[in-house]
Amino acid sequence: MNKANTGAAANRLINSVRSALDRSLGLALAVLMFLMMILTFCDVVGRQGFDAPISGGTELTEIALGFIVYIGLPLVCLRREHITIGLMAKLFRGPALQVQHTVLNLIFAVVTFIWAREVWVQAEALKSANNEFMFLQISVAPFVFIMSVFTYFAALTFLLLAWCYFRGAEPKTSGETG
Repeated sequence: MNKANTGAAANRLINSVRSALDRSLGLALAVLMFLMMILTFCDVVGRQGFDAPISGGTELTEIALGFIVYIGLPLVCLRREHITIGLMAKLFRGPALQVQHTVLNLIFAVVTFIWAREVWVQAEALKSANNEFMFLQISVAPFVFIMSVFTYFAALTFLLLAWCYFRGAEPKTSGETG
């Protein structure tokens, strides 16, 4: 298999995984955002119109917002839509650009793995302290464990990108979308 074929296969892999994640995680994010919007609307109407806010509404919003951030993390990483700084954008071309993206995504994977581990450690601490939400009276730890899992998933996403760049996938330039 020549280099052009492996690069095209790597690009197809990125696109197919991105498509699958858009259909699954993207749908989950859309539903979560919609539910958060409904919750906020009902809470505001209840608070302002009837002096009866939704009990635990703030905590539910906090949980939803946390999930939106952490579920969206693998999508943002795979779509390569995270914040970037183009200090050396014009320095590398061709194979050097692919090496740069491979190395950077490996670094991102390691840092994200450390981040995920720290979130997991925090979840264990919350579990051992038996922390609960004040109004909902449910444990905080399971939600933080789930957030840690999505952070691990983001680290795996960076590893996938590094492997695809190593195999010759075309790096996304700063002006590209999708």
